[in-house]
Amino acid sequence: MQTQDMRKVKITEGFFKELQKLNEEVSVYNIYKRFEETGRFRAIKCVKDEAHKPHIFWDSDVAKWLEGVAYILVKKKDDRLEALAREAIDDICANQLPCGYFNSYYQVYAPEKIFTERTEHELYCAGHLIEAAVALRQCGVDEKLYGAMLRYADYIYERFYVKKDAAFTTCGHPEIELALVKLYRESGDKKYLDLADFFIEERGRREEEHYGFTDGRYDQSDLPVREQREAKGHAVRALYLFIAAADVAQIKGDEGLIAACERVFEDIVNRKMYITGGTGSTYHGEAFTFAYDLPNIFAYAETCSAIALALFADRMAKIENKAIYHEIFERVVYNNVLAGESKDGKGFYYVNPLEMHENIYDYNESLKTKLYCPLPERVEVFDCSCCPPNLIRFVENIGSFIYGFDEDKKRIFVNQYISSETEIAGAKVKISSEMPYGGKAKVFFEGQGELLLRVPSWNGGVVMKVNGKKVEPEISDSYISLALDGDFEISLDFKMVPRFVYANEKVWYDCGRKAVEYGPLVLCGESVDNGENLSSVRITSLSGAKVKKGEFFTLEVPAQKMRTSSALYSYEAPVPEKFTLKLIPYFSWANRGKGDMQVWWL
Repeated sequence: MQTQDMRKVKITEGFFKELQKLNEEVSVYNIYKRFEETGRFRAIKCVKDEAHKPHIFWDSDVAKWLEGVAYILVKKKDDRLEALAREAIDDICANQLPCGYFNSYYQVYAPEKIFTERTEHELYCAGHLIEAAVALRQCGVDEKLYGAMLRYADYIYERFYVKKDAAFTTCGHPEIELALVKLYRESGDKKYLDLADFFIEERGRREEEHYGFTDGRYDQSDLPVREQREAKGHAVRALYLFIAAADVAQIKGDEGLIAACERVFEDIVNRKMYITGGTGSTYHGEAFTFAYDLPNIFAYAETCSAIALALFADRMAKIENKAIYHEIFERVVYNNVLAGESKDGKGFYYVNPLEMHENIYDYNESLKTKLYCPLPERVEVFDCSCCPPNLIRFVENIGSFIYGFDEDKKRIFVNQYISSETEIAGAKVKISSEMPYGGKAKVFFEGQGELLLRVPSWNGGVVMKVNGKKVEPEISDSYISLALDGDFEISLDFKMVPRFVYANEKVWYDCGRKAVEYGPLVLCGESVDNGENLSSVRITSLSGAKVKKGEFFTLEVPAQKMRTSSALYSYEAPVPEKFTLKLIPYFSWANRGKGDMQVWWL
């Protein structure tokens, strides 16, 4: 299956239209401001300043911001934003070395160490610069950076693939691989695909440098990629690697590589993924640990790893279009990904826990030697600020994940119900959707072909009308298939009702508890709405739950608070008291000040 490029998709109204407006008017500028204040844009001017030495991966932050700008400018004119991007592009191109190399840290502060330190993100930064350059060119914003990155990619090809004279073979942080596939697709030059394939195939085939606190499992170099059977190590690194592996496998029709990707995907979604779609359950190495180890309070679930899982699911669907891939994409995006950004578009989360206790955070802050503890409120910038610009580029590119097509068979897929319109495979398609807060959607079709409409796994029953006439939908492999010729209006009502979700008994943190979902949304409760002692709340039924819409979408659920005696321990059983629990979408939490939060309930 091919997917429709965002340049051919117009987001027309609703949830993502408003989110993109926030990103375009607030977030992209605020990120620029904070990056400028912290020295990221100063760094790419390549002026040595020992008092303000850049970090080794600041180039990647700038590159992701530039990619987000590309997706904004292809949709709307913004002279101020274009000028800011132009200055950054000019600085990169002006300071690129004659050989093609560019890295604001190494060429200024450690030129003698170029391509000698595997762990220090050189090729990772190069990959993000290449991605930005491809996006800027595709969106008609800039050709200059693309030419510069072609020269840089050629230099990497010469050093790593032809001469093999670099001090390492594969990068400690995968990313260059997927970027090279994008460059191959844009340029048509097979050497970039060969280089991506080389980096994938050589990984894990020899002992290479890694951080002293870990081993080859951390960066997926303990085994060749084809032999990997589970998700392990740093979550973002693992997912970026397998995104690239899926890309190469699809292009080459490589069944062995496809099988490895399928094994890792299955391991993640069935044993190592949070209900929110988050991945990476420990801050020790931001990593996958072992099956069913999914702590709530100290969950890592990095925003970037959520974005990476969404992209991995998208790549797997391109190999073979299965509804499960789009279901996981939907779960990840509406929960873990969107939780990474505040309601005002200025604050961001790197880490996304599923439980927050303000007292734990406050106590930790009082310690001289602090332990790891997630933040109770989003901040505008981090020392490691990969997530904010990553969110910008992902949200602006959301149009790329709505539609799929098989032109030969005249099959058109609607995979996500996001209000939008496009011309695809000789037909015009428009979606008007209430999601994620409502289950109704209309699909307008003009043309000839087979239209396949995904039926979300959360639906509580489907009512379908075609041109106003009720039709009983025939569902196969989670899709409704309609052979159409002419103009049609398909009305869909996926009944959206709250439901309980229970974790596998091996997830000991959640055993005996339940979460609440409403459509694609995982819901949570905050102390600002429900008072203290959230852990004492018990829900026995959802039959009386009511939806309330205001500043926040809210589900009011009849519940109980379990009251105990004043003793620390008692022989008296807790007494249930009637209580109305107010639940909001998980992605909305922490927008009203510090407080407690919980996803799993008695």
